[in-house]
Amino acid sequence: MAVTFDPTDDAVLRDPYPLFTEMRAAGGVHWSEPLAGWVAVDWASVQTVVTTPQVFSADRMVQILDRLPEPRRTTAADVLRWLSLWMVFQDPPNHTRLRRHLASVINPRMVESLRESTTRIVTDVLDELPKDEPFDFYTRFGLTVPGYVVMDLLGVPRDRLAEVKQWSDEMMLFIGSARGVEDKYGRARHGAHSMAELFRGLIEQRRAEPRDDVLTRMITSTVDGQTLTSDELIASMMMIANGAQETTAHLFSNGLLALQATPDVARTLVADLDGLVATAVEELLRFDSPVLSAGRLVASDTELGGQKLRAGDRIFAMLAAANRDPAVFDAPNELRITGRPNSHLAFSKGVHFCLGAPVARLEAQIAFTELLTRFPNLRLAEPLESIPWVNSLVARGPQRLPVLLG
Repeated sequence: MAVTFDPTDDAVLRDPYPLFTEMRAAGGVHWSEPLAGWVAVDWASVQTVVTTPQVFSADRMVQILDRLPEPRRTTAADVLRWLSLWMVFQDPPNHTRLRRHLASVINPRMVESLRESTTRIVTDVLDELPKDEPFDFYTRFGLTVPGYVVMDLLGVPRDRLAEVKQWSDEMMLFIGSARGVEDKYGRARHGAHSMAELFRGLIEQRRAEPRDDVLTRMITSTVDGQTLTSDELIASMMMIANGAQETTAHLFSNGLLALQATPDVARTLVADLDGLVATAVEELLRFDSPVLSAGRLVASDTELGGQKLRAGDRIFAMLAAANRDPAVFDAPNELRITGRPNSHLAFSKGVHFCLGAPVARLEAQIAFTELLTRFPNLRLAEPLESIPWVNSLVARGPQRLPVLLG
């Protein structure tokens, strides 16, 4: 019987790696009937998908309309107005133009300037956590830390974080959820309209009263003498707000679970946090990537992983599967924070390499350093088997993570 990836299977959501191992043994690329698309699971095929935009296009939003009946098509069109402007759903040359704008703002100098404020955010959030009773690490710490960082970056008041997260979740129902979510197009439209209204107001404020901040620099950025349009600014803010919070929260949660499962590795890390935290974060990214897959649309007939793909087919490049490919990583199912050459694909690769990767790395290094320094005896407050996983083809991690700080 052919092996297939079924995102509705709770066991697969919780731990897809045994299935990925089985699929790789049978070939690098497989058809998934539940997804009505292809799934790439070996490192070579995944790398090809994410680094060959002329064959595997990121511009896959418009095709969604063709698959939908009315009135869902009208509702979806309202969301696609914004998603079609996201850099991650565009190919060169327009992708190149948008990335030049954003890269002029989100750059190494800007990221390093965040170190002090991010450390303060992490320590303040840790100070407020309950010390003698269980709490949800995912929401109270995981979402809050990167949430505050990105709210500050975009000039959004921190007290709007819960609203923005809700709207972001609603939009993600459109692009990241597996099937079976009720009214996901209507909810996605609500999230898109709400975020657009908030961000439009902030842009108007900055145009009237410029500041020395990221949003002002986005507004005034010029490429070939042109600035971003108002809609492109709003869409870019949506994309940043969406991508900067949940995936980093899952990096924290998945990393914490990996360290809980390997106490010897955790003790080694705690004994030399300053020396090991950077490489440990890279290994945690590889070991259980917070991004499950990157979706693409086949632009022209091609062959990949022994399969014939047709123009118009969908393919999901499983980044998490590629990061456990034994052809690239020795003992890939072991967590090794020292001595491992780490060419992981957790942030993708090529023109769509995650622009926010340096920010996520900085946040994770600070978060794990502070967390493990203060609470080396942190432990789960509930059996892992009872914790549900996120129903998504993009994000990978637990829906909640009850812990005791000890």
